[in-house]
Amino acid sequence: MHRSFTSLILCLVVAGCAGTGGGAPVVNSDVDAGQVAPGAGLPFGRIDTTCGVSAASLGKPVVTAAGYTVYDTNPSSTAQRAHYIDGFTDGCLRQFTAALVLMGDAATHEGVRYQPTNKRPYSDTDKTYEVIKAAYCGAPSGQPCGAKLDALSRRTVFVTAYPSFSDSDTWVEYLLHEGVVAEAGDER
Repeated sequence: MHRSFTSLILCLVVAGCAGTGGGAPVVNSDVDAGQVAPGAGLPFGRIDTTCGVSAASLGKPVVTAAGYTVYDTNPSSTAQRAHYIDGFTDGCLRQFTAALVLMGDAATHEGVRYQPTNKRPYSDTDKTYEVIKAAYCGAPSGQPCGAKLDALSRRTVFVTAYPSFSDSDTWVEYLLHEGVVAEAGDER
């Protein structure tokens, strides 16, 4: 799965957006533009918008960060199953399928991404994070955010979905920022 930006919204005046808690996304994409019914059985890697999900259908909240909560429809299972995320500006949930889900903040991402030993090419989510970080923190690509990192982490989070509970060398990252899905991309 390789998805490119089909719509990109950047702050026209970086100084006007950087550091504000105004809630306007620096980057927005349409990777979650599809509308699906609750429990749609999406293929692994796809994330779509789901509205009107009953609280009983969500499952259990398993992790919360940066204003988003991931719900697992069957947390005792190790098989692929529906997961939901809330916290989006449109009031709807996002649905995806995974066997294992982890959340990581901007500090964790930077700690891994900027290690000198990390020779992995930049993914779509890495590239989009660099755009967000540059606008919000004023830091160039490949350099840490700096003093605004904690504030950036309060509005930006990575959700990593795995197709199996163990021994998985592939995964999908969803980058959530200011109430939208800013990017989604697979890793190998």
